[in-house]
Amino acid sequence: MSAERMFHSVPADQEPWLDEDFNPAEIRRFALESLRWQAQEIIDEVLCGKSPAEELARARLRRCVARHPGEPEQALLEQLTFNRDLPVRSHQA
Repeated sequence: MSAERMFHSVPADQEPWLDEDFNPAEIRRFALESLRWQAQEIIDEVLCGKSPAEELARARLRRCVARHPGEPEQALLEQLTFNRDLPVRSHQA
């Protein structure tokens, strides 16, 4: 079920997070914390994997995390950038 259908009955407010006390710095801080939380969730999920074929990627990700303590978004970005530059392997049967 899509989020649109799930919350269809909830009345829409144009910008419910903006009020008379709008503070751009606070919104940026909230966005960064949200991004960090999401990146950490992705990292945790990858590192919990058990596939032997993915061990090299997990080891690289652990090194990225060690290079960026407290900045999981930077660690994940580094890992994704590295993976983007890898040659594509063809899967032949």
